[in-house]
Amino acid sequence: MTNTWRPELLEQLEFYWNVHLRPRLDGLTDDEYLWEPVPGSWSLRTGDNGRPQLERQSPEPPVPPLTTIAWRAVHIGYEVFGTRARAFFGPTSAPDDADMYDGRHWPEPLPATADEALAFLDEAYSLWHGGIAALSDADLRKPLGPKGADFADYSMAQLVLHVNREVMAHGAEICLLRDLYRAFRDHEDPLIGVCLVGDAAAAAGAEPTRVDQVRRTRPELVAQVAGLHHWSTVRFLVERGFDVNAGSPSALHFAAAAGRLEEVRFLIDHGADPEAVDSRYGLPPAGWADYFKRGDVADYLRSGL
Repeated sequence: MTNTWRPELLEQLEFYWNVHLRPRLDGLTDDEYLWEPVPGSWSLRTGDNGRPQLERQSPEPPVPPLTTIAWRAVHIGYEVFGTRARAFFGPTSAPDDADMYDGRHWPEPLPATADEALAFLDEAYSLWHGGIAALSDADLRKPLGPKGADFADYSMAQLVLHVNREVMAHGAEICLLRDLYRAFRDHEDPLIGVCLVGDAAAAAGAEPTRVDQVRRTRPELVAQVAGLHHWSTVRFLVERGFDVNAGSPSALHFAAAAGRLEEVRFLIDHGADPEAVDSRYGLPPAGWADYFKRGDVADYLRSGL
């Protein structure tokens, strides 16, 4: 009999993991991993046994605290994927009667650092994915049995769907926390903060030495501001010596896509490379202009300038 459930169930998880979530975790730092968005956030903390453990209360309080990236990442790796994968597919040193919630399936210490967390997530995902990939449709229809605890009568397919939902929900929360962390850190610096909101007048009031420091440490800021279409601020940065070609896509790519011919000319006059191929789509600025139907900009970029 042809297996049709397994590929569809796996493809849903694979697409989310490989396209949406896992790439967004690259570059995670320890500071970000343990960052608490507000005081009292639940996180991963050292327990009485000297090992990291998740903070939680049972039953949950009426309004559970916000959680850190560490909390969500460990929840996905340990509880959503890890103990379930080992309970049903192994390897595990837990007793035969241990259900899918039993922590003895994963005796290793929980990840205390960002690098450890990424390796931990990759291992847990691989164990779960590999176990599901080996099942037939008949296997997916079978009840979970005693290892399913209170869900013993549910099918493996129902568990797979639940896991997919859990990973997507908690993965989205991690991505949002990364966005908030980045914005929080950006706006700790007044100059970067006003540039990102397009306040060119406020940026112009910054001390020249501070502008020089940001130019050295954040050269790609000009491309980030161009991506937000804050053109006056783009001009301010370029005129203060920011590398007009920093970032990929560059500021010129974004100006071309927006159809901003005057900004394109300004950037070219200040050294922008019209042949630069971006890392996102592999196109020069004229290719971006073509895609967004900015014919006059595409013609200009191909005119020999």
